[in-house]
Amino acid sequence: MHDALRATSDSPLFKVTTAPYLLLDTGLHIRGVNPAYLRATGRSREELTGAFLFDAFPDNPEDTDSTGVHNLTTSLERVLRHGTPHDMGIQRYDIPESRAPGGFRVKAWSPVNSPLTAGDGRVVGVLHHVEDITTVYESLRHADGSGTADGAGQPTALLRDVMLALAFHQRAARLTGPAAPVGLSGAGAGAGAGAGTNGTSAAGLARRDALWHGIAHATRQGPPGRGCLAAVCDCAVRELPGADAAVITLQGDGAQSVQLATTSQWGQRVEELQWITGCGPSLTAFVTGEPVLVPQLDQPSTRWPLFTDAACRIGVGAAFAYPLSTASTTVGTLTLYHRGRGLAKPPADAEVFAQIAAAVLLADLEGDITARARATADRGDINTAIGVLAATQQISTNDALAWLRTMARNKSMPLADFAREVLARRPPEMPS
Repeated sequence: MHDALRATSDSPLFKVTTAPYLLLDTGLHIRGVNPAYLRATGRSREELTGAFLFDAFPDNPEDTDSTGVHNLTTSLERVLRHGTPHDMGIQRYDIPESRAPGGFRVKAWSPVNSPLTAGDGRVVGVLHHVEDITTVYESLRHADGSGTADGAGQPTALLRDVMLALAFHQRAARLTGPAAPVGLSGAGAGAGAGAGTNGTSAAGLARRDALWHGIAHATRQGPPGRGCLAAVCDCAVRELPGADAAVITLQGDGAQSVQLATTSQWGQRVEELQWITGCGPSLTAFVTGEPVLVPQLDQPSTRWPLFTDAACRIGVGAAFAYPLSTASTTVGTLTLYHRGRGLAKPPADAEVFAQIAAAVLLADLEGDITARARATADRGDINTAIGVLAATQQISTNDALAWLRTMARNKSMPLADFAREVLARRPPEMPS
C-alpha cells in the first residue's frame, strides 16, 4: 500500500470522524475503512479490507434498473484520471445484507470521491465519502402507501433535490463535531451551510432528522411547482408555535431581492414592507449576519420606526429573522412573522429551521434559484432601460420596448444584455 494511503488510513482523525470513509487504491481495492463506514454498511473490517470494491458491493440482482456499480465506476475513473473531486449527488445503491446471505438492503447515499496524491502530485488512490440518507428515501418510497419508489427505483427530480439538500445539511452538521481527515475536510462537501452549535446533542439531532422528514413529505405532497424551500416554509408554520408566516428571501448587495418562498400573501406583504421602507429585521439580519429576534414589535425601542408602524398596521406582532449563510457569506434570510399580540420568545426549533433552509438554499444555488435571481435582475435592467429611453427620447414605453427588442434581435443579443448595453451609454443613442 502506498505511503499516502497508509498515512490517511492510520490518521486518528480518519478513525474518529463520524463521516463514513472508504480508502481505495488505483485498482479499486479497499485499503482502509473507518468505523463510521462500517456502521453505515453493517460490514466488518475483515470482510472489506483488501477486497475489490465491486466484489464487496455488487449491484442488487433483484433490481434490474440498478445503476450503482456503473455510476460509481464512472465517478472513480474520473477522479483517478483528472485528479479532482467528484460529487455524485444522490445515488440509490443497495448493499449486501450480511445477516441474510444473498439478500440486499435498500440504501440511498450522497457519495463524494476525492483523489489522494503522492508528494510528486501523482494520484495514488481515492477517498470515498458517503452520507447515508436511506431513512428519508424509505419514508418517501412508502409515503403514498404503494410501497414502490417513483421512477423505476430512483427518486424523482424534486425528491432528489430534497435528499441532496439533506446531504448538505448532514455534512454541515458534522463541522461541529470531530474533524474530517487532515487536508480532506472540505473535499467535495459543498458544506458549511449555517450549521451552528444548536441541536448537536443526540436529542437535538433526532429532532432535526424528524423535521427533515416532515419537510421531505411536504415536498412530495405539495402542489406541482412547489419545491424544497416552499416545503421548509410550510413545515415551519406547521411545526413552530407562533409562526403564522414564513418567508425565504435571496438577498443581494443592491436593492434587488428575490422572494424564493412564502406561505401567504400576508407574509409576502410584510417582507416587501422592508424594501419599501428600507429597514427591518430581514435586512438587518442579512447585513449583520446575526439573527434578529423581535418578540414585541410594537415596543418603543424598535429600531425601524417606519417599518414597525407599517407592519403593526397590518397586524404583525413579532418577527424573527435568521441569516442563511455559507462558510464565507450570507446569501439570504428566513423570517418568521407572528400575527396579533407579541410573543414571549422565538419559537422553539426556529434556528434549526434556519440551518435547514440554508442547506436547501446552498443545494439549489446552482439550479433554479440562480436562474430566478438572474431573471429578476434581467427584468429590472430591461425596465430601467425602457424608462430611460422613454424619458430621454420622449417616446412611449411601448415604443421603447419595441425598439429594444428589434435592436437586440438585429445584434443577436439577449434582450437583457442589450438593455445593459443601452444603460452603459451616456446618453443612450437611438436612431430617429
